[in-house]
Amino acid sequence: MNYSWDEIYLLIQRADQLDAGGRLTIFEFLAQTLSLIPLRDGFPTPAEIKAYGLTKAAKKYKGPVENGWQRWCREKRPFDQANFSTDRAGIACGPASGVLVLDVDNHHLFEAWIQEKHPDEPLPVTLKVKTGGHGERFHYYFQYPSGDEQYSCRSVKGIFEIRGIGGQILCPGSLHPETRKPYIFVEIAPIMPAPLWLLEMSKKSYGRKKDHDEQSPPEGIRKKHILEIDLVDTFLSNFNLSDDTKQKILTTFPLGQRSEPSWSVLLGLLNANVDEKTIRRIYQSYPVGEKARERPDWFEREIEAAKKTIAQNPIGVHMQLGFSSGANASSSDSEYGIVNAFDVLTAQTNFEFLIDNFWPKDEPLLITGYGGAGKSVLTLQIAIDLVFPPGNGFLDKFKVLHGRHRILFVQSENSLVGMKRRLELIRGAYAVPDHVIQQSVFFLGRKNDIRATGDLDSQKFQDVIKKQHDSVGFDILVVDPLISFHNKDENSNDEMRRLLDNFSEFCESLKVSPLIIHHHGKFKQERGVGGGRGASAIGDWSPNTWELEYKEKDKKFKFIHKKARNFMLNDDLALELRNLRFSSNVQQSGSKKDTSYYVIKALQNLNGVASTQTILKNEIVKVYLTDNPGKSISAVTAVKYIQDTVGKNAIKTIPGSKGSISYQI
Repeated sequence: MNYSWDEIYLLIQRADQLDAGGRLTIFEFLAQTLSLIPLRDGFPTPAEIKAYGLTKAAKKYKGPVENGWQRWCREKRPFDQANFSTDRAGIACGPASGVLVLDVDNHHLFEAWIQEKHPDEPLPVTLKVKTGGHGERFHYYFQYPSGDEQYSCRSVKGIFEIRGIGGQILCPGSLHPETRKPYIFVEIAPIMPAPLWLLEMSKKSYGRKKDHDEQSPPEGIRKKHILEIDLVDTFLSNFNLSDDTKQKILTTFPLGQRSEPSWSVLLGLLNANVDEKTIRRIYQSYPVGEKARERPDWFEREIEAAKKTIAQNPIGVHMQLGFSSGANASSSDSEYGIVNAFDVLTAQTNFEFLIDNFWPKDEPLLITGYGGAGKSVLTLQIAIDLVFPPGNGFLDKFKVLHGRHRILFVQSENSLVGMKRRLELIRGAYAVPDHVIQQSVFFLGRKNDIRATGDLDSQKFQDVIKKQHDSVGFDILVVDPLISFHNKDENSNDEMRRLLDNFSEFCESLKVSPLIIHHHGKFKQERGVGGGRGASAIGDWSPNTWELEYKEKDKKFKFIHKKARNFMLNDDLALELRNLRFSSNVQQSGSKKDTSYYVIKALQNLNGVASTQTILKNEIVKVYLTDNPGKSISAVTAVKYIQDTVGKNAIKTIPGSKGSISYQI
C-alpha cells in the first residue's frame, strides 16, 4: 500500500467518520506488520440489548468469527479485505504480531495497583491507544520477547488484562460495538520492552496451568471508593423507571443529540424518587452521562433546573416524559393532565430531520401518485440513501442527516425476483456495499417471497411487525401501498382517520418513522386534497405529503410538495430517472450549471464509479462538450471541477492500493 504512517494515523483518529472502505484501508495497512483477524460485524440490536443488557450484547461483537483463530497468535494471518468486517478487526497478540498488550480497564485502580505492588516499576512510555469504550480505558503495546518462553493471558479482575498468546484486542481504527467510537492513538512512541513484572506475570510457567488466569485485586484496592457500576439491566431494574428511560440510560447518543435524552432521563429519575447521589452515580457510569462527565458545570445546572421543573409542575413533567418516549395517550388512558404553554416552549425536545427539509424525524411521510409513476422506485431510493447517504444528497438536493438506519418494507406489489432486479440495477449506478444491504434493509415476507398481506389495524398483524422490530431494530417502516394493508372503506373519512391515527400510535410505540405509499384513482376527480384517492382524511392526517407525477407524452417526472405541517413547502422538482435512481433535473430553469453538475453527470455515465482520476476527467470533458456544443474545457479544468466537487462533499473519494483514488457518487 502506498500510504504513509502519517496518513494512516489521521484516518485512525477519525475512523468513525470514514466509510467502510476507509476503515478497511486502515486494517490493510496495519496487517502489513500485525497479525489481524476478522471480528464480527455490526452493532447490538434493540432486541439483543433488551435480552442481555447493552454491555453483554456488545461483547459478542468483539469476538473472532473463525474457529481456531488462536493459531494466528503464532503464525501471521494473510490479509484479505473480503474476509474482514468494515467496523472492526482484531490483533492476535503474541509472536506473530510481536506484541504483548496491557489492557487497562480502570485507569485509577491500575495506578493504585501499581503503587501498591510495583512502586519502583512504572510503565515505560510506549505506544498507547485509547479504546472506544466508556471511561478512561487504554491499551499499552509492548514488545513480545524473542526466545522459547511463552507469554500468555493474565488479568487482575476489574483492573487490567495482559493479552499474549491466546488473546486478541481490537486494533486502532476499529469501532467499539457498544459506543460506536473508534480506538485511537493517544501516545505515539516506539513499542518498548515490557516491564519485568508484566513478563513474569504473563509467563506460561507463572505457577498457573491455564493460559487465561484471573486474580482478584488486593484487599486494599477493593476497599477504595471508586465507583464501578456494571452496565447491566439488573441494576436499573431496582428503580421504577419506564423501559424508554432505561434504554436511554444505556444508549450512547451522537454529539449534538445528547442534551434531550439526558434531560428526559434526569426528569425520569427524579420523578421516580431516585435519590440525587444515585443519579450522580448513574451519570458518572452510564452512556447517558457522557456529556455530564465532559461538562460537569452544565450538568449541575441541569440537575437544578430539573428539580425546579418537577417542583413547579409535576403533572407537566409526567406528560413530558410520555411525549419524549413517543407514547401519546390513547383513548383507553385515564391519566390525562395539562401542560402549560411555557413548558411546551421550554421542553427539552428538538425538531429534527431524517432528510433535511424533506422528511422530519418521527413524522409520517406520505407519497402519492398514479400507478406506474415510480413511487415504489423512489421509496427504495429513499431507503438506500438513508442507510448509505450519497455525498450530493437525496435527489442531488436534500442532505441525508444520519446514517445507521434500519428499514423494514411491508409491501405487496414487488416479488422477490422483481426486487432482486431493481436492486441489481440500482447498485450498478450506486455502489452500496454488501454489508449495508445485509444489515440495514429488510422485507417482511413468507414462503420464499417478500410480499406481505395483513391489516395494519389488527393486533395480529401488528404483532408480526413488532416481532421483526424486536429482532432487527428497524427505525423506518415503509408501507407500500396503503390499500393492501387495511379493510376499511377508503371513501370514509371516519374509518380512514381512525385507522391512520391507530397506525400512528403503533409507530410511536415502536419509535419508528413511517413512510406510506398511496395511489391516486383512475380519474382526477378521485384525487384527495394532497392525499391521493379516497377520503380527504388521508391527506388531512399526513403532516408531510409529496406527489410524484409522470407525463407519458413528455417522458418527464415532477415531484410536488403538497403539504408540510411543520416546515416550509419546497418548490416543485423536475426529476430524471436513470438506472432506477431519480435525480434533480439540473438543466431546469435555464440556469448556469454548477461545476459539480459535470462531475456528477460524468459519474452517472460511468455507472456511479470512476476507478481513476484520468477516467473521470476524460468523461467530464465529454459531458461538457455534449452539453455545450462548440465549447470545450481542458483536462486541467476537469481536474479542478473534480477537486471542487470533492471539496463540497458532493462525491466520495475511496483510497485504493498504491495510493490510487477512485470516485463514487
